[in-house]
Amino acid sequence: MALQTKGFLNDRQRRRHFTEHGADFGAMDAKEYEELADTFLGGPAPLGSAHECTRKMGDKLRYDPTTQAYGVLDSRGVIRTFYKPVPCASLSAASRVAMQSTGRCHGHANNFLYFQSECRRW
Repeated sequence: MALQTKGFLNDRQRRRHFTEHGADFGAMDAKEYEELADTFLGGPAPLGSAHECTRKMGDKLRYDPTTQAYGVLDSRGVIRTFYKPVPCASLSAASRVAMQSTGRCHGHANNFLYFQSECRRW
């Protein structure tokens, strides 16, 4: 299947993101994960549910509250990231400490507020 975006920057990035986030989307391997990210970021936004913005430097951000999918496509069409954000407040105290220490959760009350905050970054 031909990609609509330029995919991840390189194989190392594709494998790293797949290892960290592939299971969130049920991807069996890094290629399938990249295809899912490509469809989410390169295709039209899901009708009626997805939110999208473009940062000043040209990055396109997309968030779908139905699936909780979040992704960033840089101005050159390269996938920067694709994952399901996790509000730290939604985790148990023990999980929260572990997730915060690795940067795997965010400090906003919900993922939509996280998306809005990320849209305002550079």
